[in-house]
Amino acid sequence: MATRPHVHVIDPDFRRRAHIAYELLQRNIHAEVYEDVEEFGARNPDEGAVLAVDNPAHCDARALIQILEGAGRLPVAVYSEEPSPARIVNAMLAGALDYLQFPFEDRLLDKAVERLTNEGDRRAEQACRRAEAKAAVEELSARELQVLVSMVQGNSNKEIAQTLGISPRTVEIHRGNMMRKLKARSSSDAIRMAVYAGLDASDDRHPIAA
Repeated sequence: MATRPHVHVIDPDFRRRAHIAYELLQRNIHAEVYEDVEEFGARNPDEGAVLAVDNPAHCDARALIQILEGAGRLPVAVYSEEPSPARIVNAMLAGALDYLQFPFEDRLLDKAVERLTNEGDRRAEQACRRAEAKAAVEELSARELQVLVSMVQGNSNKEIAQTLGISPRTVEIHRGNMMRKLKARSSSDAIRMAVYAGLDASDDRHPIAA
C-alpha cells in the first residue's frame, strides 16, 4: 500500500492553515500544520514537502527557504495573497519550486503539489542511498578505504600500489574485498557509492599511509 504524501504547511494565520489542510486532505494528502518556522524546526520532519506563506513581516521567502532547506532538506513552495514580481523572483532564486497566489486555483495547486511530492520522493530516495552507502563504507578496513579513496582520485592499481608501498597484487586483494563489501559490480559502482557516502577526490579525512 502506497504511503500518503506529506505536506508541511507553515502559516501564522490559523484560518489559512485550516483551509489549506482541508484542500490537501481532499487530494488524499496528509497535511501537518505549523504556526511558524520555529515550530517546524522543533519537530524537524525528515520526509515530505513544505508549503509555506511568504510573509515579509515575519520571514521573507529567501530566508525562509534557506532555513527550511537547511533544517530538513525538504522541497519548498511558497504562497501569498498578494505576490509581487520581485517577491516571486526572490523566492524562485532562493530555490522555491513554485510560488502560488492564495486562494489557490485548483489546477495550479494540483500541479504544485505534484511537483512538491515528486521532488520530496526523489530527495528521500537520495537520502536513503546516501545512508546505505555511508553504512557500507564504514564497514571497510582502513586499507580498503584508502584504496577506495585512491580510486575516487582516479589512480590505477599500479599507482595505488606505489603510493601505499604494497604490491599490485595486494591492491587487487584489497580492492576485491572492498568491492564485495560494497556489493559493487564495477569500479564505477564503487566510486558512485563513495561519492554518496561523502568521499571525493580531495578527501583528506583518510590520508593514504605510506
